[in-house]
Parts: sequence; C-alpha cells; structure tokens
Amino acid sequence: MNIFPYKNKEIALKSQLIQSGFTLIELITVIVILSILASIGTGFVVSATESYQRTQTRALLVNTARQAQERMTRQLRIALPYSVRITNNGNCVEFMPIAAGGSYFQPVADTENGVAATTSVPASPVAVDFGAARFLAIGAMQPNELYGATAASRANYQSYSGGILSWSPAKLWQRNSINQRYFLLDNPQAFCMVGTELRFYADIPVANGSVDLTAPFSIVARGVSGNNPFSLQNGSDNRSMRIDISLDFSSAGESINYTQGVFIRNVP
Repeated sequence: MNIFPYKNKEIALKSQLIQSGFTLIELITVIVILSILASIGTGFVVSATESYQRTQTRALLVNTARQAQERMTRQLRIALPYSVRITNNGNCVEFMPIAAGGSYFQPVADTENGVAATTSVPASPVAVDFGAARFLAIGAMQPNELYGATAASRANYQSYSGGILSWSPAKLWQRNSINQRYFLLDNPQAFCMVGTELRFYADIPVANGSVDLTAPFSIVARGVSGNNPFSLQNGSDNRSMRIDISLDFSSAGESINYTQGVFIRNVP
C-alpha cells in the first residue's frame, strides 16, 4: 500500500513536463531556420523594391527623353535650313526660326544681275505666324550669310504695306532665291548641352559667333551627357538638311541613350 499517493503523482507530473520540453539544440536549430527564412524574405522584398524603383527611374528617363525630343524637333523644324549651325565646340545647335514667308515678284539686286542696291520689292502678303519678324532672308545658302554684323543674305525687316516688302539698309543681296522666296526670321535660338544640363537659349544676338552660355536660359532636361551631341548634314537646293542628336539621360544609376534625326525641309 502506497502511503504517499500525492507525492508519487507530483513526481510523475514533473517527469512528464520534463520529457515534453525542448532541448537547447532544438531551440538553436529553430532560431537558425527562422533567421534564414527571414533573410530570404527580406532579400526578396528588397529585390522587388529595387526592381520597382529601377523601372520607375527608367520610365521617368524615357519620358524626359521624349519631351526633350519633341521640343527640339518641333522648334528645329521651323528653322530656316541654312541658318542651322553647330557652335561651342559641338555642344550647341543654333538656328533662326521662321516667323513668316512668301514670294517676291521681281528679282532683287544681287551680286550677279548688276542692279543697284534697293530697299524694297513687290511681294505676296505676309502674316507673322510665330515669334517676331526681325530679319529678312533671301537666297541664303550658308550660315555665314545669315550671322554676323553684316550678312550677305540677311537684312533688317521693315514692313509690308501695299504689296511692297521693305527692309533696311539698301541691300545688294548675295543671290536671288531660285523660286523667289523670302523669309522673315526671329532672333537666333539654340539648344546647348552644358555640364549635365540640356538648355534652351532664346533671343541670341545675331552678330555673335557662338552662344553665350552665361545668358538667360531655360532647362529642357537634367542628367544629360554625350560626346558630340549634335551633328549636321548640310542640305542643298533639292535635299533637306538633317540634324542628328545623340544624348544620354541618367538618373540614380540608370541610363538610356536617345538618338534622333531631324529633317528640315528646304524651301529655296
């Protein structure tokens, strides 16, 4: 007969509790496994987040490149073809935008026809469509005929009245236009890559030999780079001019290259 029944039950219960516990090795093993799973899960989340950020960055770069492309293309296509030139060691493309154009009805005085210098010619009506009409161009075939203090194919536009197109001072033009076309031009403009910025300069003095990079400008894009960003294929009487633009857009370790060819239709 057991005279300590309760004592025996207590010992049995303690033995059962001891047998149902975890050993130290088991606890360490579980901790190690949980750590590995946590590391894998964290790595997956970090990788997914970084991938999303890269995708967002590249999407932003693509949008920036497209906006820059559209702006440059739109403005270069309204330039007088022979006014386009590459300046500032290849980092700027400069041009004179066309404000309006039309036809004149008799040859102007030029270096070949021997007519005395004049200040007017009968011409078709003209309406300024873009910017301001500051200059008149006739028969230009080279940028150096349009830029500079004195230019062989450029004069100061005066007025159009009563079917007469007027300029100043009296001009002996370099040549007549093949199709007797005239163009009214605004002040020169330029797109320039300066450091890591793509800039737009307006109202450049026509007498300047290059773009003054300290003049007022607007930012087209940042994070831009490239060797020889602008190149030019000259046109002719029957071939359009082409400007090739090659720029790299970079941000947060991501980079894309943007290359675009812009044709400027020649209207001699």
